[in-house]
Amino acid sequence: MNDVRWERLGVLGGVVFVVLDLVVAGVGGEPPGGAASAQEISAYFVDHAAGLEAGLWLFGIAAVALMWWSGSLWRWMVRAEGGAARLAAVSIVGLALAGALSLTASAVWAAMALHISDVGASAPFVYSLGALMLAASGFGVATHVLAASIAGARARALPAWTVGCAVLSAAAFIVSGVLTATTTSEVAKSTGLVGFVLWCVWILATSFRMWRDSPRLPLIVPDTASAAPTRLVADAR
Repeated sequence: MNDVRWERLGVLGGVVFVVLDLVVAGVGGEPPGGAASAQEISAYFVDHAAGLEAGLWLFGIAAVALMWWSGSLWRWMVRAEGGAARLAAVSIVGLALAGALSLTASAVWAAMALHISDVGASAPFVYSLGALMLAASGFGVATHVLAASIAGARARALPAWTVGCAVLSAAAFIVSGVLTATTTSEVAKSTGLVGFVLWCVWILATSFRMWRDSPRLPLIVPDTASAAPTRLVADAR
């Protein structure tokens, strides 16, 4: 299998990640709010124990798919940067940080589902710990999506609406992280959900561009006719 086909297979990982994350959200049900009592949190984990436990390994598979996708994203971004990898490195580090925190949060909640009878009055603390880890992962996602979109925009490899979607997603993740750390308002959870949905849309849109560009020549040439930044030969048509 040639490198173009491997790169395209990696691109499909982004689609797999989005689909599996939707499944995880479905089996996990509606989580309690930040101000929920110990009884409400315990009831949620008892009622959704199987879904939360399944959500951990489903999210793990989704994370594996996203890592393969990130390899194709790296190649695409390096081409967009004219062979450099500064923004690509920033994007991948941000994604790795977000993935580590998200998987840890999922593991914390799966452990609660397995041992909810032992958690007792400390349920709000343990639940909040997982929620804060998940919210903190948003800072990594914001870094990742902004760096990738800046590279795509400078190379004219992403349309304006996709870049705008990235900016809104990053802003929502950052606001959600700040609110989760400072309040128990439902606004934090809603804002984080908006950021996640926009990120999924961005992943699908960017994956489409990566898939479209992969069979073309991975060369980069300067736009000598103007002072514009370098661009992908794949888009110069």
